[in-house]
Amino acid sequence: MNLISQRRSLIPLMLFSLIIHATICVAKPPNFVITIADDHGVYHSSVYGASEFQTHNLQQMANDGIRFDNAYVASPACAPSRAALFTGRMPYSNGIVGNHEFELKPGVRSLLPTLLQQGYEVVFHGKVGHAGRKHFGQYVPDGVKILGGGGLQETMTLDQVESFLKRRPKDAPPLALFLGWTDTHTAWPPKEEARIAPEDVVIPPKIFDTYEARVEMTRYVEGAEDIDRRVGQTRGLIAKHLDVNNTLVVYTSDHGMPWPFAKWSLYETGIRTPLIAVWPGKITPNSSTDAMVSWIDLMPTLVDLAGGASPSDIDGRSFANVLFGKTDQHRDVIYATHKGDNDKNVYPIRSVRVGKWKYIRNLHPEFAYTTHTDVWAKEVPRIDGHWAHAGHHWQSYIDAAKTDPKAAAFLRDYHSNPAEELYDLESDPFEKTNLATSPGHRGKLEELRNLVVKRMKEVNDDQSLSGPPQLLKDFSLPEIMRNHTTRSKPQP
Repeated sequence: MNLISQRRSLIPLMLFSLIIHATICVAKPPNFVITIADDHGVYHSSVYGASEFQTHNLQQMANDGIRFDNAYVASPACAPSRAALFTGRMPYSNGIVGNHEFELKPGVRSLLPTLLQQGYEVVFHGKVGHAGRKHFGQYVPDGVKILGGGGLQETMTLDQVESFLKRRPKDAPPLALFLGWTDTHTAWPPKEEARIAPEDVVIPPKIFDTYEARVEMTRYVEGAEDIDRRVGQTRGLIAKHLDVNNTLVVYTSDHGMPWPFAKWSLYETGIRTPLIAVWPGKITPNSSTDAMVSWIDLMPTLVDLAGGASPSDIDGRSFANVLFGKTDQHRDVIYATHKGDNDKNVYPIRSVRVGKWKYIRNLHPEFAYTTHTDVWAKEVPRIDGHWAHAGHHWQSYIDAAKTDPKAAAFLRDYHSNPAEELYDLESDPFEKTNLATSPGHRGKLEELRNLVVKRMKEVNDDQSLSGPPQLLKDFSLPEIMRNHTTRSKPQP
């Protein structure tokens, strides 16, 4: 073949290459639709094994995508959990450690501006940041559009979202839409609105069972099912107004339910969260993963999928390869921190998970553990705003503990803790058997204790309190409980 013929034969190939290159260059980055529930526990949907919850839409998401079985938040309270999400930094790294704290450390930046710089239209609706624009301005820049909501008292619907999506032009930039629903946060729907009957609910392990607790649980179930309906409606809007095949849909929650041994604790039911993701053609349907991921990893993952790079000095990192089924590994170690919730919950805790092992360090076991669930239930005189978020069933526990040793043991476990706790999550997923005093587990206890101590030094953990503590020695307990003020017992 002569030179001219060779050149002519190369022309179609060059044109084809240019077309392919141009197609790649103009390919639109994916849309992101992220739903964040408030206080929706990991075990409280059919996706994670709770068949009494009618969560058909969440189940459909899991059928269409991937379920994460080991997703964790950085802290079991709203403000630090959400600050960690949007900064990609753990609480002592970003400066927001306790609930209702709002000041980031100097120099700490949100990752939202990165998405804005990548050409995204970033939109919030509902409780996405904590406590509205006036507080979450620390990590939510002015470029973020706020459609409405943000507080717990405002009734939120998808009407504003639908109107917004309808108005978007066809050539609109890629969308990062964050939706925050508070149905599972107290106050819950009135008991007469609950679909499920008290006798059909499941009271979580470690919690004493009373009829009043069951009535209140029906309201929480209703809240979870309300969120599930919103998830179904959201996916319907996506199908109408966005390119489904170029949209990543995610469902998650900021921590566990406001119930004993959940929210405000570092047990699995406090910090392990539901995480489900769908992206047709990209994520394998009906898949699951044991990879340990953290909320601090979510924003770096979005930035990565949008074609960008996150700052190198943050704690989070992309788990895109887990989403796409390329690996079942992400983190070897998961840390979590809890400071407290003002004077209602003054109880600093640290934890680490490595493999099947979980270690919890209660920094002040001499303190009485309380939350607004019990504090506001016993408030005299009663304040209506507080009562809405109190445990309305709490008095039933106190009454039962006067005569029932099991009820007394439950309240003992709730209000008091040993300095150290060690659990084998494989054989004891609900952390009922503390192995910290077991001679056969001293090596593992020391190993994980050293990890937490080292971590606290690395992050300059000041061990500060969220308010004035209540001491166990001064705390009013039912008479039957007087001689039982520590959970830990020697294990074989």
